[in-house]
Amino acid sequence: MSNSTPPSVTWLIDSVTGRPVRRHPDTGVLYVRKAGWPHFWGRALDALVVMVVAGALMGAVHAANQDFALGTLGSAMSASTGGYVAVMVAVWFAVVVAYGMVWGSIGSLGDVVAGMRSVRISDGRRSGAWRGGWRAFWWSFAPFYLLVAIAAAFEGSGGDTFDSRYTAVDLRSGLARGHDPVPDAAASRPTAPTRVA
Repeated sequence: MSNSTPPSVTWLIDSVTGRPVRRHPDTGVLYVRKAGWPHFWGRALDALVVMVVAGALMGAVHAANQDFALGTLGSAMSASTGGYVAVMVAVWFAVVVAYGMVWGSIGSLGDVVAGMRSVRISDGRRSGAWRGGWRAFWWSFAPFYLLVAIAAAFEGSGGDTFDSRYTAVDLRSGLARGHDPVPDAAASRPTAPTRVA
């Protein structure tokens, strides 16, 4: 999306999961990205929660409209299909943004079930309520997000969104549980330049 901060490579691996350990560039804190499929299923659960809550609220608004309980708004909804659709779209976006605000500040149901936390790559902090709501708002315009998430799962990516400034951190990794990472024997480390006399 915009200016992304690449994670620092550490040449270490998690002692429990065997996945690479990365470093937040601004703080130096180590972390392990969440694997592809658990990340995908956590986000799928988030999508399901949003759809169920939005569907329930849309049903309640529709029922209230049928019972003429919405007053002037109900009259506008009954008089115009556009008005009805606009109210339902407003309900959808209100649920999406509210869920995003919760997700950005304390985490979502999908985060809890999958054992992950969405954080900024640069410093390891959450996005916050307003940024979380804004990010969730833009998800509504990306129906192909499902395809991208499935592709990321096959790749084993823990990329959290299209915004490369964020990642999903694995809270069930050995590093998150207090185990020290181990050197990655398979990683090629940069060698010191040799001087030619």
